[in-house]
Amino acid sequence: MGEFFTEKQKQDIAFFDKNLETWAKNPLYKFKFVIISEEELKGIYDTFETALDNAIVSFKIGEFIIQQIILEDETVSFLYPALALA
Repeated sequence: MGEFFTEKQKQDIAFFDKNLETWAKNPLYKFKFVIISEEELKGIYDTFETALDNAIVSFKIGEFIIQQIILEDETVSFLYPALALA
């Protein structure tokens, strides 16, 4: 894991990874953005921006992570369209 994560964030990432498959099976969670702090799910949002807006007023920087509930094989690649339009 990158050196830019705090120990709390590393624990939150491990918590996310542990629960990702279960959450991805739930149609109410799938593709949403979640705030995790202190190894707890703190909020579920439709967009990253909304999750970030809520996280920065509720938590100190370095004490939360925001992740999207999406499995690795479901990741959408934007590389081709970006290069095609360049």
